[in-house]
Amino acid sequence: MSEATAGRSASTVRAPRRFTALPVAWRFALRELRGGLKGFRIFLACLALGVAAIAAAGSMNRAVQTGLEQDARILLGGDLEIDINYRPPTAEQLAVMESFGRVSRSIEMRAMGRTADDGTLVQLKAVDDAYPLYGALELAPDRPLMDTVAERDGRHGVAVDPALLVRLDLAVGDVLRLGGIDYEIRATIAREPDRANTLFAFGPRVMLSIPGLEASGLIQPGALVEYETRIATDRAAALRQTLEQRFPDAGWQIRGLDRAAPGLERFLGNITLFLTLVGLTALLVGGIGVANAVKAFLDTRINTIATLKCLGASAERIFHIYLIQISLIAALGIVLGLALGGAVPFLAAGFLRDLLPVEARTALYAGPLLQAAGFGILTALVFALWPLSRARRVLAAALFRTVVAVPRGRPHGADLAALLVLAAALAALTVVTAENRGLAAWFVVGSVVTLGLFRLAASGVQALARQRAPGSRGRPGLRLALANLHRPGAPTASVVLSLGLGLTVLVAVAQIESNLTRQINESLPQEAPSFFFIDIQPDQMEPFRRVVEGVEGARILQSADMIRGSIVRLRGEPVNEASVDPEVRWAVRGDRGLSSADRPPANARIVAGQWWPEGYDGPPQLSLARTIAQGLGVGIGDTVTLNVLGREITGTIANLRDVDWGTLEMNFSFILSENTLRGAPRSFIATVEARGEVADRLERAVAAQLPNVSGIRVDQALEAVNTVMGAAGNAVRAVAAVTLLAGALVLAGAIAAGHRRRVYDAVVLKVLGATRRDVLRAFLIEYGILGAATGVIAVAVGSVVGWAVLTFVMRGATWAWAPGMAAGTVVLCIAITLAAGFAGTWRALSVKAAPLLRNE
Repeated sequence: MSEATAGRSASTVRAPRRFTALPVAWRFALRELRGGLKGFRIFLACLALGVAAIAAAGSMNRAVQTGLEQDARILLGGDLEIDINYRPPTAEQLAVMESFGRVSRSIEMRAMGRTADDGTLVQLKAVDDAYPLYGALELAPDRPLMDTVAERDGRHGVAVDPALLVRLDLAVGDVLRLGGIDYEIRATIAREPDRANTLFAFGPRVMLSIPGLEASGLIQPGALVEYETRIATDRAAALRQTLEQRFPDAGWQIRGLDRAAPGLERFLGNITLFLTLVGLTALLVGGIGVANAVKAFLDTRINTIATLKCLGASAERIFHIYLIQISLIAALGIVLGLALGGAVPFLAAGFLRDLLPVEARTALYAGPLLQAAGFGILTALVFALWPLSRARRVLAAALFRTVVAVPRGRPHGADLAALLVLAAALAALTVVTAENRGLAAWFVVGSVVTLGLFRLAASGVQALARQRAPGSRGRPGLRLALANLHRPGAPTASVVLSLGLGLTVLVAVAQIESNLTRQINESLPQEAPSFFFIDIQPDQMEPFRRVVEGVEGARILQSADMIRGSIVRLRGEPVNEASVDPEVRWAVRGDRGLSSADRPPANARIVAGQWWPEGYDGPPQLSLARTIAQGLGVGIGDTVTLNVLGREITGTIANLRDVDWGTLEMNFSFILSENTLRGAPRSFIATVEARGEVADRLERAVAAQLPNVSGIRVDQALEAVNTVMGAAGNAVRAVAAVTLLAGALVLAGAIAAGHRRRVYDAVVLKVLGATRRDVLRAFLIEYGILGAATGVIAVAVGSVVGWAVLTFVMRGATWAWAPGMAAGTVVLCIAITLAAGFAGTWRALSVKAAPLLRNE
């Protein structure tokens, strides 16, 4: 708006009646927007990027959750699922289930799948002819399951995961050995309807009939066998109540449609939380861009604002005019972000179809979009209010002087109160809408602290530049660069805040991944055993020892008995009513591995209490891992009740142990006194050291003499973990790069906002005799210093964040600083700032001096 236009509109501004103020503000705001959105492109991009990330995360989660809800019967395999370890349901229990509907039984266990030359751990699933109750099992070639797994010519058939054929170099029609007999591979599994229950199982799937599994000899007393019974019924609630009342000590787990795929739901919840927090970080960085854009925009409107004030416009009227403009532009950015985020499920549905056991139900979901819009609105208002309020409170005379002096000051009174309320609302929305509210609360606290640290760091850079500037006499390029860092209106704070925050996220992610990878690749292979052998029967321990001793170079490191049991009460209180720390909630979900011992294990470090005497034969005693006990809220002298094979055992906690899970040595969260499990059908597990060719010979020897014993090769497991970590690390870095992109946008905006000042400086310097090279060198020194300072600060803050996550969240992980990654981050930051500074400076240098000087 020109000053003449402002003058012609003065009569409108001085409307006598108060209620006409807002419509007049609307008219002024819309008139100024006729000039387009020049100067607000970064504003729009920052808001759209953050809102899109949050909307995409929420929409994708809702699409998959809807798929889970609609396909719950197929994923669960029935309306109710009953799981029990070691033994099948009794005839009486089955009769009750069958009285309510159709019943399908299956058996799952781990075993070694072998060929003449190789072997691998597989997940066996034996089913009856009623499987599946819901959905359809798809095989290739397409044929009925029972026909595929039936016994023909004295040999049972199996259907296998295609990955098994690749791993063991097999084909349909070849033979796979399980336990003591050979099976014919007759088909591959194209789709397993209830695969979500074993989505993260270790080893490929092998399906066979129940008689076929029983013939293998793998089902032994104490072997970890899971019996699953699924019921198709329209009276699921009544059946659950009946089973709980008639068989209260059965020791089984009952799952309904509300928990069809709990592991997948937890995984999706964690992924959604992470993506939402990344989106919020991008929004916070973008908020700095919003503040910069609003400030730059108001700087270009100083003459108009001053004219309006001199003609009688109130500060409130001016505030309304520009608040309306900023709100309209923010609304456009939010709508763009919602459109992009809402489209993600439609774009990603095809890609996820092969990765998830459920089809995502793509649609525009109002809830996630409204949540993302709320974050966008609050962020825009929080970061726009400060510059808006500052312009509103400055007097007209001071505004005229802002041609050479930018107005300063902080919001007061109602403006500051409104800003604090909006910031609190943004924090509350972050916590309330998160799955893990504790983590979200820490994110809010961490964001505030990090922003404060970077703001202090920016002030420190400016103070240091101001202090060093007098010492740069004789070096005009350096002197000019240092002066530009601390002069009024310098972009130092914007660059350090925006680019620094994005780089901090990447540094933290890289530090965490580097430390975890180092711990796996360097520490574990030297300390970890080569094999975990499982399902060793008690009468097989001596033959197993002889087999290992018969292979030169192999030796048993540890052995222990094991049985599965679930926690049912803590200090006499039902576990589902107890307050359990979320970090150890896994310990009360399902069964846990239990062991017994007369003496403390060699790797045990008792930190509280005493071990029971050798030969102890009194009431059951328990030894717990300290972290588990703390999470369960129990200590020395408290009681824990376990359900083992349908029998409840209440033991008193005698001692607590520190357990280093990172060494992969044999450890148990729960160890019971030897007499407690006497007579129970336990199996044994053992760790064995055997390197290189010795490991291959040992594996073949155990397979030949003890076919029911399964061996897990640690090196293969570590390789699989490294592969997963590498893929996860790449995905996390790619998502975290969204924050860096937002920072780069803000950096570009800050440089664009200072373009007018750059042009003026460049022209004056050229008139005074400086060459294009001199000016360019001075500006690049400035941005080089700024990039180096920002990179160093980001490395420091990001390293602290990475250390905190490894130390307090990923307990047990060790920390070591990665200097190479730190140096790479600093170089990256310098490169980004130099590139942005060069682009802005080159444009400034191309401006002719004469037209600018004539206008001055």
